[in-house]
Amino acid sequence: MIVIRDQQLRLMVLAQLVRELQQGAQEKSPPPPGFTEQQVEELRALSTVELVKLSEMTEPRVAIEIDAGSLEHGLRQVDYLNKRSRQLEYFIRHGATSNMLTKLFRISSADVTLKRRLFAGTSSLLRRPSMPPHPVREQIQKRWFEIRKGKEREPIRAEDYEELHQRYSQHTFATLWAVVHEFDNE
Repeated sequence: MIVIRDQQLRLMVLAQLVRELQQGAQEKSPPPPGFTEQQVEELRALSTVELVKLSEMTEPRVAIEIDAGSLEHGLRQVDYLNKRSRQLEYFIRHGATSNMLTKLFRISSADVTLKRRLFAGTSSLLRRPSMPPHPVREQIQKRWFEIRKGKEREPIRAEDYEELHQRYSQHTFATLWAVVHEFDNE
């Protein structure tokens, strides 16, 4: 439990408590655990001036408790979002097409345009890719099938293209996408 000593934070927490108690009264819910009916009534009846005075006192002790499980989940989500953001930037900087970005990252074409301006500007990597020589295309397709082996029923992930790009980093993502989808029936 973290004890809150800052008066403004105490005021915010107490004001939030009063709002929730008032909402609970409208919904006819029982008092929160640890509170008596009398305490709930007295808190709900406090004026703003009285609430400020209460927040300035050392008693009652105002503390927060953070649920460790949900905190861990939140931290994992932030880490995932940061990873996806770095991954998106990497794809844009290495010439991924708008179509590729919208499919792999599920973002709108407007967002793709904004991100592209932010990360790549008017880079020459954004131009239409030229196809590599036939033997190189065969090597790229062979490597792609190795990467996707055993995952044929799973959706294609950005990580699959990253792995391919590690091996063929001299080519843009747009070129790799074009080679991989050369024989698709789109």
